[in-house]
Amino acid sequence: MRALRDLVLFLVFAFTALAASTTGTTSDASKLPKSITLSYEVIGSSSVKPLATVFYDPKSKKHSLSSWTPPTLDSLKSTTPEPTSAILLRILLPNGSSTVTSLTTFSEDLHQKIDLWISPSDGSVFSASISSLSPPPLSQEEERYRKKVERAKAKGKPIPARPPVPNTKKAREEAARQLALYEPIKVNLITSVPGPVPSLASRAPPQVDAEGREIVQEEQPEKSFFQKYWWVLLIAVMLTMSGGGGEK
Repeated sequence: MRALRDLVLFLVFAFTALAASTTGTTSDASKLPKSITLSYEVIGSSSVKPLATVFYDPKSKKHSLSSWTPPTLDSLKSTTPEPTSAILLRILLPNGSSTVTSLTTFSEDLHQKIDLWISPSDGSVFSASISSLSPPPLSQEEERYRKKVERAKAKGKPIPARPPVPNTKKAREEAARQLALYEPIKVNLITSVPGPVPSLASRAPPQVDAEGREIVQEEQPEKSFFQKYWWVLLIAVMLTMSGGGGEK
């Protein structure tokens, strides 16, 4: 199983180089302005070990996974025959914040996703988490190529090259989509944005009596039509009288 995962990683890196050569992009970490190093420790143990280093650009969201040293399940499995609870790990950031995940997250049968939450003010990472994903089924073309690679490695022959990607926008987009689909370790940059603020209705403070009890306000009865528009009727009467007085 480890050999198969190493093969997947090799194919992904080879495909990355191929896509970069056709699109003019690069994953050179030295060109990305920021970096973050994640560590892990088994809960109940004081030993802290490096997990991953990611270079990234908080504005363009470009990133490069520089190193990846996950814990191995065999080295941390319990040697007792009795069933035990799942082994938990703490994912640590340099600023002291941490999240918790299970050791089974790093199973070789699964893909891993690194979520990095970025501060909008200075672009620093203030939280990180690791989760697992089920790998997608291989396409027929991808499966045929991997079988060729396995046969070449078994016979000690050079790894066969992939067919060149046509220099068209559609082909480059498809190559990038395939790369993201079969990438065993995915990095997801999330920019923190302020959430919606509820609009609270303001209420004037109630009137209270000397004993502190609220004074119940009596509802005013609704005015009649004449009470609302008496001034209109008054103007109409005055106009009528002034108009009648001018006649001979």
